[in-house]
Amino acid sequence: MTSILPFHRFEKLLIERAQTWPISGCKSPAPMSRWQAASLLQKAIRRGDVPRVKLATSSLLQSDPARLWRRLGIIAFEDIGLANLSLVGQVTLALRGKTFRRSIGGEARVALGLATDLALSMKSRAADDMLCVINDHPKSSDIRQKLAGMSEESLLTVEAACQDMTTRCIAADMCAVNCTEPKHVFLEKFLNAAGVGPSVSWMAQEGSKRTVTMLPLLMALLSQQNGINQSNPDDNMPEEVDITGLPSWAFDMFTREGKASIRHLLAGQSEVARYLRDSFPVAGRTRLLGEAVFRVESGLLRNRSDGPTGQMLRSQMERECLGIDLDQADQLLRLTRSAVPDLNECRKYIMGGPKHG
Repeated sequence: MTSILPFHRFEKLLIERAQTWPISGCKSPAPMSRWQAASLLQKAIRRGDVPRVKLATSSLLQSDPARLWRRLGIIAFEDIGLANLSLVGQVTLALRGKTFRRSIGGEARVALGLATDLALSMKSRAADDMLCVINDHPKSSDIRQKLAGMSEESLLTVEAACQDMTTRCIAADMCAVNCTEPKHVFLEKFLNAAGVGPSVSWMAQEGSKRTVTMLPLLMALLSQQNGINQSNPDDNMPEEVDITGLPSWAFDMFTREGKASIRHLLAGQSEVARYLRDSFPVAGRTRLLGEAVFRVESGLLRNRSDGPTGQMLRSQMERECLGIDLDQADQLLRLTRSAVPDLNECRKYIMGGPKHG
């Protein structure tokens, strides 16, 4: 019996799914920059906000389709990941190019269909949380020092034999940065050494090529240890307000206007601004407040689904990767959550009023 290659398995699933999507044109997009649209798309997918997902997708289809497809690929690995590997595989396949997308329904139909499916899907941010842990957690620097100077062969042995997932992911990162052979050759060898199954291995290799991030590789490694996914309660979303026709949570530190709003809040007299000024050096305050806003607002999910490893990584990312003491982290997050209404007033000010157009 001939085995079905992962590529063909996801192709069959995507073609069947595409036949169920409605044939409709793009919605008339609200006035927004491509950067605002990309931010809105990802945060709306996290919240399961389908109408806003469609608005952002339509806007990017018109203003910057290449950015749209890159962002959809990143979202699949960053925000969906282990919670719905089948959908991640279908999105990865759709990144092949325009010719393929035309063959299964066209750019707009496929983009709107996949973006909607991402919004409605169960979600896991385990791969992105792990990326934060291997870069910013205090214990990660010690692990890197222990692995420093190891040959690629030794790092592959660590990958095959080590029981600690953080160590394995750091070894993967060090191998990826220092490999001297073509990336696809390294990835295939590394994933084989790690014992990753063929479907997830294909997603990791193709996804790494299309997104140019570590997220696909980290997702593949985590698929071996996350445990049985279980539905978690929806995250507690702060109140949102309308700002120039967009939701307030679209303006976070990854947009120019969002970063300006965070600086404006920091200069004011809110309790979180006073706490940051009293407790931390000037140079790190904007970053700290931006990271806190991500944790209490723009990084939140509806339809969250994680296993034990994913739940542990989320806790580590939220409290232990800010570069400050845990008591300080807890205080900062509490004050930032309370300051969201003040931040929204700053966003209105930066954007020139509550609404236009």
